[in-house]
Amino acid sequence: MGPSDLRTETTDSRKAVILRLERLCREFHVDSLLPQLKAGEEVLRERGVVDVAVLGQFKAGKSSFLNGLIGRDVLPVNVLPATAVITRIGHGAAERALVRHLAGRIEEIPLEELPEFVTEQRNPGNEKEVSIVDVELPALVGFRGMRFVDTPGLGSVFAHNTKVSMEWLPRVGGALVAVSVNHPLSEQDLNLLLEVFRHTPETAILLTKSDLVSESQLESVVEFTRRQIVRHAGKDVPILPFSNRPGFDAMRGAVREHLLRRIVHRREETFEEIVNHKIRFLIGGCRQYLALAHGAAEAAEKAREELQEVLTREDRDLGAVKSEIGLQTRDLESRVRSAAGERFHSHHGEILDRMDRRLGEAGKEWTGNLAKVTGAFREWLLESLAEELSEASYYGETHLAGFLVTAQSSFQRTVRAFQDRLAKEIERALGIPFTGAHFHAEIEEPARPDVRVGKTFDTQIDLLWFLIPMSVFRPFAFRHFRKQIVWEVEKNLSRLAAQWADAVNRSIGGLARQSMEFMQDEAATIRSLVGNAEDRRDDIGKALAELDELESSLF
Repeated sequence: MGPSDLRTETTDSRKAVILRLERLCREFHVDSLLPQLKAGEEVLRERGVVDVAVLGQFKAGKSSFLNGLIGRDVLPVNVLPATAVITRIGHGAAERALVRHLAGRIEEIPLEELPEFVTEQRNPGNEKEVSIVDVELPALVGFRGMRFVDTPGLGSVFAHNTKVSMEWLPRVGGALVAVSVNHPLSEQDLNLLLEVFRHTPETAILLTKSDLVSESQLESVVEFTRRQIVRHAGKDVPILPFSNRPGFDAMRGAVREHLLRRIVHRREETFEEIVNHKIRFLIGGCRQYLALAHGAAEAAEKAREELQEVLTREDRDLGAVKSEIGLQTRDLESRVRSAAGERFHSHHGEILDRMDRRLGEAGKEWTGNLAKVTGAFREWLLESLAEELSEASYYGETHLAGFLVTAQSSFQRTVRAFQDRLAKEIERALGIPFTGAHFHAEIEEPARPDVRVGKTFDTQIDLLWFLIPMSVFRPFAFRHFRKQIVWEVEKNLSRLAAQWADAVNRSIGGLARQSMEFMQDEAATIRSLVGNAEDRRDDIGKALAELDELESSLF
């Protein structure tokens, strides 16, 4: 049997493990692990290609790092959040970029058109519905077998960017967590690291902008970062200083050497380690729920009854939790409406100034009778308002995304408090630790409003053009046009603010629903496992034994 046959056999055996895990999760209604099982299947379908994701906070220098490693500016870099969609960069025989759309269509584009699809400025909110972009470069021949993954920045004002990065985590092979040397290891960075450790053993810290400090200061930052990670995560990971500036070739060489040594030169071994890590994590998650059921089956009847009473009480208390989430939601919705009105109307004066100047220029070209001049004004007004309001609308997420992040954090804390209460009662009744499924509320992208313009005149005065000489009426008409602009700008800004508020509030409502549904499902899963534990004692024992067998097959 050749190496290729061995790789195929290993891949098939891992697929079989995931399928058996999926069957067990469905049999015992452990639905919370199903999305991660799907991600594991996707990793296996890549047939040994290791995706190394560059993760980190907004403006941590991720795209700049990749450009430096590639040796040319392929990925766009901007003062605003640049990356809007996942971009994978790997070796290819020819230089090209493939845009994969959500609908399944694949479009090949020149590299210079990459910003049109992957940047927030050219593709705001991923309105072009891009699933992923693959960039292929002959220059990356030394990195065959792996791909770099440029991810949107966490903590960006564009809420969907954080969502995209977090959703990608279960699919990572390796991870470079970018941390800027002048903002070393924040709480958000530590939380990201803890999440990354759940999905891959191949993790390193990329200490970007290392040219900003002296050599002795850099040593202190590296040591501080190392101590913090060991303290909070119990792991010692490689820390790789990096700078794109001239004179720091040794840093770039060290990072390149790390990637070649750890991944490229031992790609098949690394890929198997990564897949096994993911599967062990999933086995551990499934075992936790089955161990709960087994503990309930083995516990005294009184302990089971007490736990059932706790679960019944938690069910009743979910009504109070729902009311609490409802209050939080209504408070946020009210604040969103006030902020939307205030922030969109702040554009009023500058829009009026620009349109007044443009009216003076455009009006010089309008000739003929009143009907023709009014028609030209209507077309100009529609086009100009659409342009101005679209620009104002572009900042909608900048104005309001913070409320989505606040809602997400607030609801996740509520869910965690619920899980902590359950875990405490389970440990008290059964004597076993239980943490429950990981909950991450997904922010639904707010829909971008359209722009509409009302009638130019309340009466059809332009129908009377044949009664009024245009030489006399023109000054009156343009005074009316200017009044109409004031009214249309005011009206459409109010409408735009209301639509953005509605869109963001729908997303907040979606977060609230996700939180409630997760708690209800988690309570129902635990209640079912505990309630049926005694009757399904043998099934639970066999399932736990099967998990042990699956885990042993990974070594």
